[in-house]
Amino acid sequence: MNAVAVAGLAGLAVSTLLYAVAAAEVRWLRRTERGHRVPGFAPPVSILKPLSGLDEGLEDNLTSFFRLQYSRYEVVFSFADASDPAYPIARRVADRHPRVPATFVFDARDAGGNAKVDRLAAAADRARHRLLLFSDGNVRVRPDFLSRAVSAFADPRVGLVSHLFRAAGAASVPSRVEALYLNGCLLPGTAAIAGVLKMPCVVGKSILVSRTALEVAGGFRALQNFLAEDYLIGREVRRAGYRIVLSADVVDTMEVRKTSRAVWDRHRRWAMMRRRLGGGLYLAEAFSGALPWAVAAAIGGAWLPAAVLLALRYGVEASVALAVGSPLRAADRLLLPVRDLAAAAVFVAGLLGRSVRWRGRAMSIGRDTRIVLPAA
Repeated sequence: MNAVAVAGLAGLAVSTLLYAVAAAEVRWLRRTERGHRVPGFAPPVSILKPLSGLDEGLEDNLTSFFRLQYSRYEVVFSFADASDPAYPIARRVADRHPRVPATFVFDARDAGGNAKVDRLAAAADRARHRLLLFSDGNVRVRPDFLSRAVSAFADPRVGLVSHLFRAAGAASVPSRVEALYLNGCLLPGTAAIAGVLKMPCVVGKSILVSRTALEVAGGFRALQNFLAEDYLIGREVRRAGYRIVLSADVVDTMEVRKTSRAVWDRHRRWAMMRRRLGGGLYLAEAFSGALPWAVAAAIGGAWLPAAVLLALRYGVEASVALAVGSPLRAADRLLLPVRDLAAAAVFVAGLLGRSVRWRGRAMSIGRDTRIVLPAA
């Protein structure tokens, strides 16, 4: 067995082992049912929705937040201005559900480059309640979502609850490949970082935070110059002495008909952000896709053990998909090798890149994902 085969098999073995650990963490998290309802505990919640443009499935996504089985909550929509195409949709959804208080905020201030943080800060100023839930426009939730999420705050030491998210509704091939990456790589990786390494790994698709913890951590205004506001909120809330809880619930994000370019731009940006936040830990992402290691082993002549390990790795992934309620279809299994090649490309892009475009604006990503805008 030559050096190429040994290196390929070693990488494939590491990939399979790391994935098995992450998969075990996902299954354990789901079995714990963390997030069960606490009888009699239902503090009021302000749901903040910073919107910009037409997310896929936006009307149904927003509607799911007006059908929550919860006694007292409000929805605060935040836009740069009333010309945003998401505004009439949000207005229509709110008008159909008059029993849920809804507020519309328009604030075009752009303080530091992260427009989402600007919209969140404006919404929080108008929110009435102590608990703040914020999530993106492509998120869709179940009716019992909020009652389960708030349960963690029965423990006064808890400052923030975050959720894993799975891609749903993929129709185009690029969206399907992205769903396999999100559900098969990023979801178990997030669970492992939070559960095994005990590091706060907060993803901004859905975050529930106490206003007190947020203010002690510096508030939204302190994050206006950073891209990874979700991760940094979790880190600062933890540093302020509060517990961070990862819920057993998994929320859906609608990823339906994205183009290859949209998928690539998004994940290239995210990879650069993870590189700057994770430091050396980012190198573990070299093992997120198993296929390149298997190909190296096969080229070196070790094709049989490579095939066995690759089948094992994909089998474990299928079990994760079942655990989170997104079983792999036959077409998905055929796309797994494509996903692995894309994951390898994303990993390399995260190592090499620095400049991105986000929400139509060119910028560079600095330390802790600080936004560096080009000179005027």
